[in-house]
Amino acid sequence: MAHTYKKIIIARTDKIGDLILSIPSFFMVKKMYPDAEITLLVRGYNYNIVKNLPYINRVVQIDRYRQKELLEKIQYFNADAFIALYVDDFVMQLAKASKAKVRIGPLSKLKSFFIFNKGVLQKRSKSIKHEAEYNLDLIKKLDKNLFEERFEINTGIYLDKSNIDSAEKFFKDNNIGKKVLVVNPFMGGSAKNITDEEYIQLIKKVIEKQEDLDIVITAHISDEERGLNLIEKIGKERVFLFANGGELLNIGAVINKSKVYFGGSTGPTHIAGSLQKSIVALYPKKPTQSPRRWGVFGNNNVSYIIPDENSKENYNHKNFDSYTEEVENKIIEEIIERLER
Repeated sequence: MAHTYKKIIIARTDKIGDLILSIPSFFMVKKMYPDAEITLLVRGYNYNIVKNLPYINRVVQIDRYRQKELLEKIQYFNADAFIALYVDDFVMQLAKASKAKVRIGPLSKLKSFFIFNKGVLQKRSKSIKHEAEYNLDLIKKLDKNLFEERFEINTGIYLDKSNIDSAEKFFKDNNIGKKVLVVNPFMGGSAKNITDEEYIQLIKKVIEKQEDLDIVITAHISDEERGLNLIEKIGKERVFLFANGGELLNIGAVINKSKVYFGGSTGPTHIAGSLQKSIVALYPKKPTQSPRRWGVFGNNNVSYIIPDENSKENYNHKNFDSYTEEVENKIIEEIIERLER
């Protein structure tokens, strides 16, 4: 007889993109156990992404508590199952503190073999699957037959009225039209990118080839100065900066109003994917950074541009060595073709 879980804790405590690629897993847990109480453990900066998911009962921002207080709170939830989609020493402490009878997680460190009694040996560094699929393999461990019987991919995120209002005001204040390209040039450094100068030249050429186009450059408020510098050097009208100092999904609402989105392997690209936007994405060939492992999930309306596809690349450099005029032209063609659809 299949086990019925009444209270389930799921932990995904790392970056924005990683969390978005975990949404299909959160959804599948509820699909398998519609009556279960599901608690998510996330970092505070990711809270807004998941707070409106209708199938989640509780979201705990782990960085809002002192360690002892959080460990006591986890035990208080009295969970039947604890699922770690990402593992570090602290997540293992949380799994142990939960006292859940079933503890599922990736077996990546020696200690994890003692913590997770339903662990999965994944070797994610080999990057033979997509990150979202690695996550779903952990969910499948709850009940393989039930998982396969009810399997459905759902990547949806939900924008608040405040996010939508923020984007509407920005568009209205700047008189931005309907044909909009959103570009997110700034990344945290987990994958290769092109330089600010290369973004400037690319955006200039897109403007020259496309009439009646508005371009919105999105950035976190910490990159506002870089964004303003980009706009000054582009030196064209109808290019705007949305430097977000508010909720993360304000950027999501701006992306949602675009016709096409362009960016590298970063959180906003996955937000664009969840919003089912038309996307041109810049990715490296390296397996641990490639679209196969970190591409947009659950949205096939994506063109991947891989500068080093047919060349050698030094992955110690943060920017592409193999970005050429040919690659630039390929990006421009894809963006224009998608804008004209």
